[in-house]
Amino acid sequence: MDDTNKDILRILRDNGRMSFTEIGEKLGISRVAVKKRVKKLEDEGIIRGYKAIIYREDNVKMLMEITMVDDDYEDLLEFLNQTGYVTEVYVMTGKNRIHATAVAPDVSELKYLARMVSKKFENKIRTIGCHGVKEIVKDKYGGVEYDRAERESNKRNE
Repeated sequence: MDDTNKDILRILRDNGRMSFTEIGEKLGISRVAVKKRVKKLEDEGIIRGYKAIIYREDNVKMLMEITMVDDDYEDLLEFLNQTGYVTEVYVMTGKNRIHATAVAPDVSELKYLARMVSKKFENKIRTIGCHGVKEIVKDKYGGVEYDRAERESNKRNE
């Protein structure tokens, strides 16, 4: 991948709605050249899609850290994938570790999810830790950027 493709990816990551013309102007290449490069990046699976990131202030986010008894956890992964609250699932390095992120309008729904996972997989889970997110400082793909002045102002007003 050359530097131009890396620049295109950076620009699209920051603003997926930017037109090929605007990208071309930023990089000093034609709209057609940008379009061809983007199409090739899509065909190669490097660009996997475009989406709107919707922020709901009333949503609650929870991180789940699960350590399994052994490496028989495909059914847990399937369960987490089927659950509407779960937005991300990762199999981690280390011994039989899974990380999941869940989002819901109310904390009680996330507590219920944690209880269901614990109960349904009680013989397979060694430990489960669930942590509510207090504050999102940075979420590049979720549109959250760190703003020190705003953060300090909010703390003073609490």
